[in-house]
Amino acid sequence: MIVRRLARPMLSSIFVVGGFNTLRNPDHAAPAAAPVVDKLRSVLPQQVASLVPTDPTTAVRLNAGVQVVGGVMLATGKFPRVGALALAASVVPTTAAGHPFWQESDPTARAQQRIHFFKNLSLLGGLLIAAVDTEGKPSAAWRTRAAAHHAGDAVASALPSGSESSETVSSLKDTVGHVAEAAKEHGAHWASVAKEQAPGIAEAVRERGEAVAEAAREQAPVFAEAVRERGGEVGRRAAERASKAAHQARAQLA
Repeated sequence: MIVRRLARPMLSSIFVVGGFNTLRNPDHAAPAAAPVVDKLRSVLPQQVASLVPTDPTTAVRLNAGVQVVGGVMLATGKFPRVGALALAASVVPTTAAGHPFWQESDPTARAQQRIHFFKNLSLLGGLLIAAVDTEGKPSAAWRTRAAAHHAGDAVASALPSGSESSETVSSLKDTVGHVAEAAKEHGAHWASVAKEQAPGIAEAVRERGEAVAEAAREQAPVFAEAVRERGGEVGRRAAERASKAAHQARAQLA
């Protein structure tokens, strides 16, 4: 804990100071940022590229603001992983714009730019480590797997013993684990699909809702009559099946 309290401000200090200075005077970095901004807007998907400012000065200010805010978050321990990830994202365009050593023809300037480039690369590595630092707490993936195993164990304790039930429990635990893993992998995708389809579903509900309600009102008396006629028969069948299931359970536990 003490190491983190010391290391985080040390790692973030260069971003807070540098970002603050750039916010005060963004013009000196704007010319170097212009080709990087153009490149980003050309290679990124259209929806993402639209978020990148066309004005290099504005892009420089935005990047500097991210560095200040992310640096403060990391230094103070308030959402430090988010802050470290934001700083890591800001390092990439900063390094590409400020230290393209491969474009330098002068050997001395090339060597200096190479030093700064790899210095930033080292900072990027430290930020990525900070971004995945859970402070000793289990990761989300581990908690998901543990929850799946706990669910399987809970089901196992409720089932009778025996080789057949052991195989069933093992299969059930594996299934729960696969479902949890699939939910983790595909949850974001299905959330996006649901968000895209929500307006269409809402419109269909508005269009069809009255018709569905009218059909329900018309069929309700028929359904109620069927329930009255069939209710006794269904109840007798359910009682017979419950009795058989209870008898089988007692036989397995005996």
